[in-house]
Amino acid sequence: VFFDIDEVADHSFGLPHMMPTTEEFTRHMKALQLHKNDLIVCFDHIGIFSSPRAWYTLETFGCPNVKVLNGGLEAWKKANMPVAPGDLKQFPENSGSFDFVRKDSNILSMSQVNALIPKLRSKDVSHYVLDARGAERFSGKVAEPRKGLRSGCIEGSINVPFYDLLTEDSVRMKTVPELKQLFKDKGIDYSKPITASCGSGLTACIILLALRRVGATNLSLYDGSWTCLLYTSPSPRD
Repeated sequence: VFFDIDEVADHSFGLPHMMPTTEEFTRHMKALQLHKNDLIVCFDHIGIFSSPRAWYTLETFGCPNVKVLNGGLEAWKKANMPVAPGDLKQFPENSGSFDFVRKDSNILSMSQVNALIPKLRSKDVSHYVLDARGAERFSGKVAEPRKGLRSGCIEGSINVPFYDLLTEDSVRMKTVPELKQLFKDKGIDYSKPITASCGSGLTACIILLALRRVGATNLSLYDGSWTCLLYTSPSPRD
């Protein structure tokens, strides 16, 4: 089935793919006939890009059996695995629970991120904010792709470009030992609370997936990310 991250979203903010309310999420899951305890495998057409956002959304609403297919459909086909055309809806109706509850601690609000900035500015390492955007966007050397947004980053955040977490062809996520070394090289203690950010809350979830793979548990997403902060806060670094 097609899990549309832009449809399964809260549209009241005017920002893309914001985390939906419990009611909105439940409505979509019923329409897709995806139940809380189903084994759900998320995958992209090519490599890893938006599937971690689907994974994180499902986990935020308490789905315990969600996986991401490393390499996506492209890797599946290269392994000569079976494929089928279209959106196959062959699930029995009313055969599972739709009892979803949103775990709000998975998401940091604008005010919570703003409250972190003094600590981040002082290099307090009790909480990290990791930014998945490319280095030039993070440093403000290039313009943001969204018209009207100024460049820069959240002061005190650490740049972890999402593509650094992937293999050179951007198809698969790196191995656990490689990810552990990358976070070590960045000076990140992933036993501490970590919030991931990016442009709009999409590629930040690649960071969250990588952190989960190395054993991190205290994770959150800044939903709306750089786009939301620029509309509302005077605190980013130019």
